[in-house]
Amino acid sequence: MFFRRKFSFWFSIISIIICLSDYLGVGIANIILVRLNPIIDTLIFTEPFESFMVDVNNSRWGTTSALISVRFPTYIIHFGTFLILGILMDYLIRILKQK
Repeated sequence: MFFRRKFSFWFSIISIIICLSDYLGVGIANIILVRLNPIIDTLIFTEPFESFMVDVNNSRWGTTSALISVRFPTYIIHFGTFLILGILMDYLIRILKQK
């Protein structure tokens, strides 16, 4: 199948798995979701985006914890960054194959 060879397809699948794992409560997925995505890691602690991306009223996690309770827009941003990265990689591969 055509899609199975595309980075954008596989990065999207990986992002969905990470987001679902974080939503279901797997701790390592939260670290991958927030800390290994440079866009989310930058935006999540900036003042206008903090209440938009993090559930500040949820005191389930302590302030010193690596686990952060995130809201739905964070999942959308994570999926979007993985999809854009996959599309860029597919585009670069297509350019290199044409040369």
